[in-house]
Amino acid sequence: MSAFTERETLWGALAAPWDLIIIGGGITGASVLREATRAGLKALLVEQRDFAWGTSSRSSKLVHGGLRYLANGDVPLVRQSIRERQRLLAEGNGLVQPLDFMLASHPREGGKHWQGRAGIFVYELLTGRWPRGNHATAQLRELEPSLVQEEGLIGVPYDEAWVDDARLVLRILREGVAAGGSALNHVRVTGLLREDGRVTGVELMDTVGQRSATVRARAVVNATGVWADSVRAHLSAAPKLRPLRGSHLVFSSQRFPLAHGISFRHPRGDRFVCVMPWEDSTLVGTTDLDHHPSLDQEPSISSEEVAYLMEAVESRFPALKLTLDDVVSCYAGVRPVISSGASDPSKESREHLVLEEEGLVTVTGGKLTTCRAIAHDALRALRRRIPELASLEPEGPFLGTPPSLDDAPLSPEARLRLRGRYGADAPALVAMARPGELDSVPGTSTLWAELRWAARNESVVHLDDLLLRRVRLGLLLPRGGEAHLSAIRTLCQQELGWDDTRWESEARAYLTLWRTHYALPEQPRLPAGGELLPAQLEKAPEKPRLRLATSQSSPVRLQTVNLQGGPVHYADYGGSGPTLVMLHGLGGCYLNWLPAAPLLTKHARVLSLDLIGFGRTPMAGRSVGVASQQQMLQHFLTEVVGGPAVLVGNSWGGLVALAHAAQAPETTAGLVLVSPAQPPPLGTRLDPVQAARLVLHTMPGVGEYIVWRDGKRSGARGLFMDLLTLGCADVRRVPQEVVEENTALLAERMERMPLGHSASYLRATRSMLLTLLGRNRFESWVRGVRAPTLLVHGRQDRLVPVASSKALAALRPDWSFEPLDDIGHVPQMEDAPRFVERMTRWMDESLYGRRPALSTGEESPQLIAGLATR
Repeated sequence: MSAFTERETLWGALAAPWDLIIIGGGITGASVLREATRAGLKALLVEQRDFAWGTSSRSSKLVHGGLRYLANGDVPLVRQSIRERQRLLAEGNGLVQPLDFMLASHPREGGKHWQGRAGIFVYELLTGRWPRGNHATAQLRELEPSLVQEEGLIGVPYDEAWVDDARLVLRILREGVAAGGSALNHVRVTGLLREDGRVTGVELMDTVGQRSATVRARAVVNATGVWADSVRAHLSAAPKLRPLRGSHLVFSSQRFPLAHGISFRHPRGDRFVCVMPWEDSTLVGTTDLDHHPSLDQEPSISSEEVAYLMEAVESRFPALKLTLDDVVSCYAGVRPVISSGASDPSKESREHLVLEEEGLVTVTGGKLTTCRAIAHDALRALRRRIPELASLEPEGPFLGTPPSLDDAPLSPEARLRLRGRYGADAPALVAMARPGELDSVPGTSTLWAELRWAARNESVVHLDDLLLRRVRLGLLLPRGGEAHLSAIRTLCQQELGWDDTRWESEARAYLTLWRTHYALPEQPRLPAGGELLPAQLEKAPEKPRLRLATSQSSPVRLQTVNLQGGPVHYADYGGSGPTLVMLHGLGGCYLNWLPAAPLLTKHARVLSLDLIGFGRTPMAGRSVGVASQQQMLQHFLTEVVGGPAVLVGNSWGGLVALAHAAQAPETTAGLVLVSPAQPPPLGTRLDPVQAARLVLHTMPGVGEYIVWRDGKRSGARGLFMDLLTLGCADVRRVPQEVVEENTALLAERMERMPLGHSASYLRATRSMLLTLLGRNRFESWVRGVRAPTLLVHGRQDRLVPVASSKALAALRPDWSFEPLDDIGHVPQMEDAPRFVERMTRWMDESLYGRRPALSTGEESPQLIAGLATR
């Protein structure tokens, strides 16, 4: 039976009752499935992307005892990690491999030198062995000739192990399925079922077949790792996690040869960096940073992280003269760490957490090494509802014993490797190999037969599933293995059941993904909004190796057009394709779109139209109510754009865009509402402090918007910061050039602002508030929209409560709703890369026909007529 047939059969069986549903296909979810099947449970695992897509394929590849956690006092965690490491080494031989490590340390490090040696002394004792002697300088030179030649440098040895993390997840899953469990990838949980106040099942959406299902079970486990808070949000539970990003560089072992793993302190701080042999390569890592971009976006290494890791390599291995040209690939993963509020991310505990909330058991945190123990803790929390779990032996075996491959025409090393990675499937893999397929892919230890096996049997849906997780060619080969794609196509296309069009589409998508997220940044880019580096990274040299560029890649053309009622000013950012008209209202100006607009020009023609406030649109003599602004927008779309456009509106701009989409569908191809002005649902209200500040900023005659703060004039810059703070924005995340250009524009407007401008501002605010108080009118607009719609909302936005957008999304469940957990009212400024990524994904899905554009399932004729092809 093919993997596709198995998927179809399983989907048809979802309606039957289950004992246990596990959300999340990483190492924790796979381990819960495996242990649940030992107790005889009928268990189903679902994963929104691919198995091991998240943290579990992007780790440091270490099965380690947690040496560095001794510094945090986590002795029980270290003891448990060492015990679990020994279990995985014994049961996963060939997949989990022992690795001699050593700490490279010098007496000039002072107390830290002795602290490191003492830590390893205790660490070795916890493993049950007496610590070994240190490697003196001369001996260290013989063991690792490329290490810096420095008298006094010593190597303090200790034991660790390395693993192919994604293959460990796949082996555990395969053994769980063989024992009676079920697993589906690319299936998203869209809701939780509750009865009598307890979670009793899930709503599922198959992102491959675009179908949905309702599945019930005796219990549900949330094992989604770093996404755990997103699932818990269905219960309105407070966040617990602090997502931390760790990034790595991959070198070929020929260019960067190592016999040992080596850890050492970074030259500009106390944090340890590790270099280690892995597969046919050498890994360098890791960083430890707060991760702010959307968790649904593929994480990427930043330019600062590259410079930080390369500086570490150059400081300890100068003889190799490694450069960025030697980097084969790079990758970044986001760790689910329980937040304690520590200022230093590296000080956060790596303990795991098990919560039971309204019947939903959440297990998150922890690390790969302790996956079996974490699974038992999660299942222990279910014993009252599933008494059969009491029979589960807490110290029983974890991985099965694979059959022998003694008769296979392979080297002993290759046999051990296949048994470790594929377990009970190894003999079948060898048996189905065709002539020449038991040879290895050049430059790696991966056999061609592994690709055929995975394509046929391991639920591959996209090409990156195959090349980045089933096998690791995407990390091990230059350019992600692009040179071998033709051979891989010959081997796998028929097994996957893809026609030529599908293969070519998948190949393009894979190479784009690889170049964007697994290659070094090809060109400098703005860091994700609010990305704060640890102290070591902040102390970057004055001339960093990778210089950041400004967000604006081409000049903005400021245009004027005479429309009914007077001249209208707008900004043209250029670009080609569908037209995006970006609207900002109270206090807004075209510069508010500066971080996002240039990024969007790669996908569309981008225009920015000011409605009210400090932009270039003259206010004198122009009516500023919702109706008049909608009419002005209609004239603009008809006379300037000349066809339907995607309207992108923030705050007041969102309200005007919504009204226009409902009343003039012929000029609206799509609608993006960004924290739009909207009435709070019953039982909620605006934050009183924010409401008071809104009134203050809209009072006429208050120094023509030159507000007073602490008895002093704020001036143009202070006013702009006031407006940002009013929108609950984090001013640290707003690019400096946007602050400076807005400040200059405000100062210029203050100099020549006509009398009565503030009164126009007040009238606009009054019109907005009256519109929102007339709830029925607002809701009639919402129901009247027929264009594809994306709703974006920042959860920290107190000016427009998050409950408002939740209510709006409930009113129109066919709209795409994207809550951004950690930003405020102006996501296009605070986190432009994440905002643009979500926008472009929505455009691909909704505007290019990858799913129905209208809630009625009919295609929009004005959309088809007005959108340019890419």
